[in-house]
Amino acid sequence: MLIDSVKNLNELESVLQLVYNIFPHLKYEEYRYNFDFWADKLKELPELLLYARDGDVVCGSVFAWDDNGGITVAHCCVDKAYRGKGIGKALMVEIEKRVKDLGYPGITLGSVEGAEEFYEKLGYKGTLLIQSDMHSIDELKSFNKKYQVLHTNVYDGTINQLFLNLPFCDREFQLKYEKAFPGCSTQMIYSKNF
Repeated sequence: MLIDSVKNLNELESVLQLVYNIFPHLKYEEYRYNFDFWADKLKELPELLLYARDGDVVCGSVFAWDDNGGITVAHCCVDKAYRGKGIGKALMVEIEKRVKDLGYPGITLGSVEGAEEFYEKLGYKGTLLIQSDMHSIDELKSFNKKYQVLHTNVYDGTINQLFLNLPFCDREFQLKYEKAFPGCSTQMIYSKNF
């Protein structure tokens, strides 16, 4: 297995085929992480667009980008046939090395449900992001009696965000929030400082 940076638009397209097979919602033009978005990032920091391959088969990928002076990992994924072989970990270790070499202080990423333990084992610390464009920050805060509020934010001028300090992924708590506030979404956000 080889880990390499995407070098051109043909390689980008090939790697994104794997990513879109695993995360189909990412391929839509209106979605932030579409082909055009990554084609622009290829010109900026190509060393943060990584993929793993076994011979000619693209079997994994991790893409990151400079998000206003901090590094955000958009995805880390491995083809189903190659899971359990350490490819995801190898990709994350390599992206961390490159981020450090570029002088950034750390990495932030959002985790899909079920991958939280993977990031925790790699030393990432979790925060629960609760967001809604239908409920105020005060409403979202009022439901929480369990965890420390780390930060609040209004994203894009319309999406109210609440960040809670969680020592581990508490999916039951997330589901209670989603039930109490229809239309709100929750996601574990992980970060690691170097």
